[in-house]
Amino acid sequence: MKISIKRKFIIGFLLIFYIGYNTMSFFMNKLIVENNKDIIKKELLTFEKDLTTYLRQYFELKNKDMDSNNFNNSSNDIASNLSIKVGSRIMIYSCEGKFLTDSANANGQVLNYEDIDNKQNYSDEDLKLSIDNKSAFTIVPIKDKYLVVFSCPIINNNKNIGIVRSVMDYSEIFSSSKKLLKLTNTFVLLVFGVIFLFVVLLATKITIPILKLSKVTKEVAKGNFEEDITINSKDEIEELSLDFNKMKNKIKNQIETIKNDRDDLKKIAGHRKVFFDNMTHEMKTPLTIISGYSQILLKQDFNDKEFARKSVKKINDESERMHNMIIELLEISKVESKITSDTKEDVNISQIIDVACNDMKIRADKYEIHIEKNVDKEVTVLGNPNELRRVIINIIDNAIKYGYINSTVNVKLFKEHSNCNIIVKDEGHGIPSDKLEMIFEPFYRVAKQTSRETGSSGLGLSIVKKIIDKHNGDIKIISEESIGTEVHITIPLKVYNIVTSC
Repeated sequence: MKISIKRKFIIGFLLIFYIGYNTMSFFMNKLIVENNKDIIKKELLTFEKDLTTYLRQYFELKNKDMDSNNFNNSSNDIASNLSIKVGSRIMIYSCEGKFLTDSANANGQVLNYEDIDNKQNYSDEDLKLSIDNKSAFTIVPIKDKYLVVFSCPIINNNKNIGIVRSVMDYSEIFSSSKKLLKLTNTFVLLVFGVIFLFVVLLATKITIPILKLSKVTKEVAKGNFEEDITINSKDEIEELSLDFNKMKNKIKNQIETIKNDRDDLKKIAGHRKVFFDNMTHEMKTPLTIISGYSQILLKQDFNDKEFARKSVKKINDESERMHNMIIELLEISKVESKITSDTKEDVNISQIIDVACNDMKIRADKYEIHIEKNVDKEVTVLGNPNELRRVIINIIDNAIKYGYINSTVNVKLFKEHSNCNIIVKDEGHGIPSDKLEMIFEPFYRVAKQTSRETGSSGLGLSIVKKIIDKHNGDIKIISEESIGTEVHITIPLKVYNIVTSC
């Protein structure tokens, strides 16, 4: 059976209260009784001294020796006078414990002690001890009274001459003790009542957030991460709720990340299939051409030298195309698998562009294309110099390949904010707007007839995009048909840490 924390708190407190209250009452009662006994002992010691003094004076006034015979013979007179003097019932016994007289039977009776006489509520233990020359008393509770029976041996010249036994009323002392005990118990009950109320409120304050936490936990288990716990208690419970919300949000983000990764994996799988399909197609075309021309050349009756020359050239071109394609595929694989070194160094991009423009000038002159450059000096980035050189050459090469004859290719490098900006602009056929978003896909070519050269595999821009991404940069292409194309590349500049000393 399920027991709530609140109920456990209450049951546990009541159990502790029951045990604690009864234990405390027991020891308090015992302490009060012992205290009353100490008070009685002190008073009885005084009474015993006064009693001895009185008897000595009594026998001196009577001119009698203080011995057992005179004591026994004068027992009635002693009991009567002593009872009037101390205001208590006095009984006289011989030194052997034989009853002699009782002031209650005399004319000077002061108190009514019928209850203890009729019911015999007290023992003779105190009397027996007095026979052995020891003073002793017994507390006798009767109805709402507390009587003390005290037996005192009368010693003279180290000899017991008789026993005086008195019955005294100590109800007032015990009544006061009872009132004190009752008052104490009432105070303890009030204190425990306040504590009990506090425990109930505390248990409620603790259990309500736990119930909220349990409810939200069940919702999280069902996949609902939208509900938060709001607790304003300014203590560890509020801290727990905040930590739970953080944990829940982190789990939510992790699940969303896993879902996104799953979707990305599906997309990657789709792209990979398209990639391999394209690669297979691109490989199949030159292989088919090479195989066809090879079969013709291998025929025994073949003797057309001009066709043979053209066939060998075609086979060579297609082989070169396959070779370049394989090199580019390996380059893509290196970039994606991070086989190339991730160690970055200071790269002077200004020098790379200067050298690339000079190297590409011969190729541009072939088509009467002029390369115009506007390059800021000492523009430095962190990166791989070989990869960045490949990017610049590929972009300029495309501008030459797809630009008009007798046109200009503008290459611009400048700093802006914390970035290095490269713009390569050509005057050529341009790219249709509906095909711009596919331009960075592997094996994608806008139109083969727009290029003045054959053999392009459509992998160049894909490699460029991956290199720029690796350098935390960005690349975008702006193009208008029959006007030209602009390639904008942005790469973060190197940040220099300036150390100052005081």
